[in-house]
Amino acid sequence: MIFADSGDDIARTTDSGTLTYTPTCTWIDSDDVAEWLGITAATVNDTAFIATCVSAANAFCSRRRREAGYYDNLSTAPSGDVKLAAVMYAGGLYRERGSVDSFASFDQLGTATPFGSLGRILQLLGVGRPQVG
Repeated sequence: MIFADSGDDIARTTDSGTLTYTPTCTWIDSDDVAEWLGITAATVNDTAFIATCVSAANAFCSRRRREAGYYDNLSTAPSGDVKLAAVMYAGGLYRERGSVDSFASFDQLGTATPFGSLGRILQLLGVGRPQVG
């Protein structure tokens, strides 16, 4: 609604259109992930991919916490463990680059491929457990 002052009365008119709001989480950045990986990006493509993983991890982690009933500030990680979970998730995404379904493995025996540490990440995020309310 648009409000227009017309003397002592307020005239109301309806505005058309759609208001779109997309919240953006910025708990971690590319430097956090590069530090966790222990690397310096070798190419512009590596730098861009780390940034893509950071964006995906911020969105995923904040969404999972929201779905679990947490209402966090999107500009600052709520705690160190949540920030670490987001960094670990982004690092895992980076390491899976070019892989079919998980981290690359070079095992000759053909045993089960390790899947990463999603359980640990969810634990650090505080999700996947019952809410007490």
